[in-house]
Amino acid sequence: MRRNPAALLSLLLVVMTTPYRAQAASEQENNKKVARAFFEDVIGTGKLENYAKSHAPDFVAHGSDGDYTLADDSAAARDERTALPDVQIAVNRMVAEGDLVAVHWTAWGTNTQPGMGLPATGKKIRVSGITIFRFKAGKISEEWSAWNMLSALKQAGCILPTRKTSRTGVSAPHYRPSFLTSSL
Repeated sequence: MRRNPAALLSLLLVVMTTPYRAQAASEQENNKKVARAFFEDVIGTGKLENYAKSHAPDFVAHGSDGDYTLADDSAAARDERTALPDVQIAVNRMVAEGDLVAVHWTAWGTNTQPGMGLPATGKKIRVSGITIFRFKAGKISEEWSAWNMLSALKQAGCILPTRKTSRTGVSAPHYRPSFLTSSL
């Protein structure tokens, strides 16, 4: 029986790296569980006192206008919960790669209190977004989120829907500061 050294080396390499791959997949599944629990059990139920349980102490949220601490991020979540006290959130899908978990989510609720820069309008708001978390030692250490605030403003009645102008035929949003007028 003739042995092929390259085949034996390949087999040895596969056998040696299999536990690492299994550990990485297991770690990714655990990270996805933490991400889902954060959205559904903390944000979705309003148990914001549990916010820090899923986050690393040195957590950083990267925003379009700067970086935010864990205290800043949880304060923003409280402000969102104030504006939409009945907010619910659904995790639509998740993808994990390495130490990152991407979450596509949808949130909805009724804007009954001022918050998030919105007045209390009594209108229902529904938005979807994407959040990418970086994990370190099983905790969320970084976050990048994107969602459509313009849509939320339109749904709240703060910006009128787009319409074509007679001169140009171009659609453009029309800003109406409804919170500055006496009636909505």
